Amino acid sequence: MCYVIITSASLVWFLCSLVADMLFAVALVTPRWLVGPAQGTDSTSSPHRQSSVGIYTRCKVMQEGGFQCGRFDLDGLATDSSVYPSEWKAAMFFVTLGFSILSVTVLLTLITCCRQSAFGKSIHNMTACAQVVAGICMMLGLFLHPMGWRANRIQRLCGMDAEPFYPADCSIGVSFYCGIIGLLLTFTAAGISLKAESSNMRTRVRRRVEAGSKLVCIP
Repeated sequence: MCYVIITSASLVWFLCSLVADMLFAVALVTPRWLVGPAQGTDSTSSPHRQSSVGIYTRCKVMQEGGFQCGRFDLDGLATDSSVYPSEWKAAMFFVTLGFSILSVTVLLTLITCCRQSAFGKSIHNMTACAQVVAGICMMLGLFLHPMGWRANRIQRLCGMDAEPFYPADCSIGVSFYCGIIGLLLTFTAAGISLKAESSNMRTRVRRRVEAGSKLVCIP
């Protein structure tokens, strides 16, 4: 029999996983892990038009007054380390891996609404483990990015005093904070999965399923 079970715990689990996945995506693609100091007093010094850098992208205020954003990993992970620091290559790998794993778990949270196990294993438990792995990958990315702050690219942006975990004249950008919040939500989602599994197994749910209900919605 085909049936769908939706409980408040499973809904919160799905939403928490989805929001974490979206924050991972923002942290991955946006160039605002570090934001450079304001330059001048004209419109280019606004928070949205300051030089900044991400894992593999950057935005730069041009001397002639323009503003340009783009990638600097022109050859991917094979890009010269003087242009694309090795620590950032590793951060790129782990953040991408974490985002990919978490994206799969978002789909798995939906599958648990109609199927509780696969290959004799609880899908909830497998998904929770995968989310922990995704969180660890993001944690490594958040640790590795500051390790590369001694790079020439960062010293030109933030000042010669920039070094690992010290951005000198730069400030931490919104992309970095998105990664941190996404990390916390990922571990939270992994914990909620246990509650979601127990709520799907409640007596009220089993009775509704045994009674022939194909859609079971219980708070």
